[in-house]
Amino acid sequence: MSRVEPRYPFRAAARGIEGWVEIDITVSPAGTVSDARVVDASPEGIFDRAALEAIRQWRFKPAFRDGRAVEQQATQIVRFRLKKRR
Repeated sequence: MSRVEPRYPFRAAARGIEGWVEIDITVSPAGTVSDARVVDASPEGIFDRAALEAIRQWRFKPAFRDGRAVEQQATQIVRFRLKKRR
């Protein structure tokens, strides 16, 4: 599996907002994300776009059934946490 980290929205970072986005995805037989939709988020609407842009670039190991790669459904949570300054 290969993950691309989402870009932290500037306004959220400036305000110290952290959160998460739950996304239902469809993974193609090739391991790419062929469909993605937000099903829940906290706070709502703040991180949705950044999470979707990142997850569409993720790559997964394909699922196999009867020796053939097949489409699969999954749910992923993308978390947004600010790095602590020392």
